Amino acid sequence: MKKIHLTLILAVAFLCTGKIAVAQATSNSVAPQAVKSSALTPEERDKATFEKHTRPVLAALKLDDAAKAAKVHDIMVAQFAAWKTWHDTNDTRIKELWNKFNKARSALNETNADAALAQIDAVYATFKPQHDAFIARLGTVLTPAQIETVEDALTIKKVEITYHAYGEIFHGLTDEQNAFILKELKAAREEAIDAGSMPEKSAFFKKYKIQIEAYLTAQGYDVKQSYKDFVAKQKADMAKEAADEGDAKPADSKQK
Repeated sequence: MKKIHLTLILAVAFLCTGKIAVAQATSNSVAPQAVKSSALTPEERDKATFEKHTRPVLAALKLDDAAKAAKVHDIMVAQFAAWKTWHDTNDTRIKELWNKFNKARSALNETNADAALAQIDAVYATFKPQHDAFIARLGTVLTPAQIETVEDALTIKKVEITYHAYGEIFHGLTDEQNAFILKELKAAREEAIDAGSMPEKSAFFKKYKIQIEAYLTAQGYDVKQSYKDFVAKQKADMAKEAADEGDAKPADSKQK
């Protein structure tokens, strides 16, 4: 890994769009089931959770073939069940390793950060056969593009949102540079669909953002300055919008 860059500013910049925050709030919503959950058995609660997480995937696919939709439904529910079993066993260790990774990055200790990532990869390698089987089963029903739709639904479209954000932050990106960024983000998505929570999905994207930032630095971009310029522009735009709204209010009141 090249020199580690802090990406907190990038995360804040992305949130300025509001898209990730809204999508995450929607995907994590459990209010409709809150009243009934206390009366369910653990198995029934798990099944209700699997169904809840399957619905956005089917909605994103917009399949007009009921038989295909039923097959995808069953594949998703089975995957969520396998996913829960695996995470129940491994999440304590995974959380410990992500904490090590974050501490190493904060200390700019890339050796320890790389070591933590290697250990995280080793843990997730034990889930790889299930991951591959899941993708293969989807492939018997869906096209490659539709499988990407499933992966986007499972990661609240982080590839699309992050890719466009890079285009806004780093001006003049070439086709080759854009292709590299997109390839890295799709690799992040491939790993993130196995993650146990939305923060961990974001952590997998952070892992690949570090590589993207190192690449852009090697391509001649001042990454930190680009972030600063983007955040400053966002603040200036927000201040101007607030000022414009303030100027409009007296005029509106006079018209009334």
